[in-house]
Amino acid sequence: LVWESTEIKEKLGKKHGEIEITLVCDGSSSMVTEGGGKKLVEQRKAAVFMMEALKEFADLADEERINMNTPLEVRSEVYTFQQSDEDATPIKKMSKELGEKERIDVMVKISTAPGSTTDFIPLETINNNLSEEDLKKIEEGELKKIVIVFTDGESNDAQRVQNILGKLRDKGVIVIGVGITEGGKAALTTYAPDARLAEQAEKLSNVLADVLKDNLADV
Repeated sequence: LVWESTEIKEKLGKKHGEIEITLVCDGSSSMVTEGGGKKLVEQRKAAVFMMEALKEFADLADEERINMNTPLEVRSEVYTFQQSDEDATPIKKMSKELGEKERIDVMVKISTAPGSTTDFIPLETINNNLSEEDLKKIEEGELKKIVIVFTDGESNDAQRVQNILGKLRDKGVIVIGVGITEGGKAALTTYAPDARLAEQAEKLSNVLADVLKDNLADV
């Protein structure tokens, strides 16, 4: 008799053990002064939609944990930019928590828009906070990191945005810019090639849903 021994190895596919999603909201004054404040209202709705969708996703992942070799861990954070000292501090820190308190806190903090378009500050902060462990996980396919930036106008420094986008994307971080109305059309150039446009503010949640669906399709 000839015994044949076969070793079966699991090949790492497109399933990710950890997902981190960052939403960067626009706190520039044009969110209020143009269009009767509709853009600010729709941004809040989109943020609520994202948090509710991610809460459902995280709950489902927890329910399926027992059936999965590599359980999914879903974490999220939220930043806003408004040309203030707080641009570099998340208004919701990266965590699994997405309960009612966290959602209300985010809603309160993005209910005003007194500043201008310093979108590069949160992006630079995200880049600086990437640890060696994070980079290794991203490279090995164990961590999928997605950053979505809302903006309704031209950045205060588009070149600075593009410089930090290059660094993040080179490290495997997915960064998508979403322009809000025709006023945010500059995002299609600044955040190219990963950019979308919500031609009407009311379409912002739909565009966000498409972005999440497209970038989580392989999970």
